[in-house]
Amino acid sequence: MNPDQFEQVDFRAILSEQVRQSGRLLFRVAYGLLRDAAGAEDVCQQTFMNAWEHRGRIRSPAALRSWLATTVTNRSLEVLRRRRTEQRVLRLDVASRSEIEIPRGYEGELRDAILDGLAKLPEQACLIVVLRVMRGLSGGEVKDLIGCSASEVSRQLHRGLEQLRHYLPELETEING
Repeated sequence: MNPDQFEQVDFRAILSEQVRQSGRLLFRVAYGLLRDAAGAEDVCQQTFMNAWEHRGRIRSPAALRSWLATTVTNRSLEVLRRRRTEQRVLRLDVASRSEIEIPRGYEGELRDAILDGLAKLPEQACLIVVLRVMRGLSGGEVKDLIGCSASEVSRQLHRGLEQLRHYLPELETEING
């Protein structure tokens, strides 16, 4: 089919057919990069909407198929870059000791011990403990911010708190009376 004939064909039908034929493959490409089903679905939906918006630039069904695959890959990589940037910003936020809000009543040496304990935690566990416990974010909010599963947030929170208890036995005694 030459470009002139493609323009005369109903683009909606061509796009629908490509979604039907290639939708699962495109989803698997996005999911393979993102490891997040909701994110992969969003990338695919955005790609299909973008194809509709740019229908005048796409010259053939073969070009559409290639355009969809390239766009899904590029959008997935954009999402990954954005997530990494957000994680770096959050890590900087966590690393700033003056920004970590320690609950009232914990000043001086105890505050310093808590901050030192947090610094000993693995990066992701520290981030999750600070966001969940000290910043009061929900598990779902933390999951969305750092791009991992809810079960991973729960697992890391548990591990981080257990390690903090190990690093700070005097804190556990004080909390439990």
